[in-house]
Amino acid sequence: MLTISATESSGSFELPPAGPVAARCCRLVDLGSQKGEFQGKATLKRKLLVSWELAEPRADGTPFQISRRFTLSLDEKASLRQFLQAWRGRPFSDEELAGFDLRKLLNAPAMLNIGHTSRNGKDYANILSVSPVPKGMTAPDLSAPPVTFDLDAANAPDVLESLSESLQATIAASPEWQARLKAGREREPGEDDEPFGDDVAF
Repeated sequence: MLTISATESSGSFELPPAGPVAARCCRLVDLGSQKGEFQGKATLKRKLLVSWELAEPRADGTPFQISRRFTLSLDEKASLRQFLQAWRGRPFSDEELAGFDLRKLLNAPAMLNIGHTSRNGKDYANILSVSPVPKGMTAPDLSAPPVTFDLDAANAPDVLESLSESLQATIAASPEWQARLKAGREREPGEDDEPFGDDVAF
């Protein structure tokens, strides 16, 4: 489900400094459909978590990570589309809008503008805006290989185990994951798994 058509805290108490910082996309997580509310009405929308590794290190020398959740849509007014266009510095072509492979984002450099906010007595770091990395500046290489969790992929159960407990719980509650589990239970013993395509295409 990581090809589509037309913030979360990093988990650390140490917040990355506010302001602009170079970063690289290090993780894409398909969260499945999640419950929400819009204008007083309950909603159920497919969500995506995008994470970046920052050039700014923590006190112990390890890189900060920061994440943001999006509704999985490239509709003209969708936050994800607006964010990606600001990131790459140009609009999508009609061909790209017909089917854009989000895995192109992995390892892509970005300039993030980070702000701090307080809520319920806790401090959080949020991504305020994004832009291309300025000419002459580079983002450090990732400290580890990037991670992709595609809820529809054959390796989804293995990748799921590598995610945090909170993300695992979020994904497990989605109707898509529940349907996958049900389909697995109903499969006849010895029946081959259905093949999953790898041809998904910034």
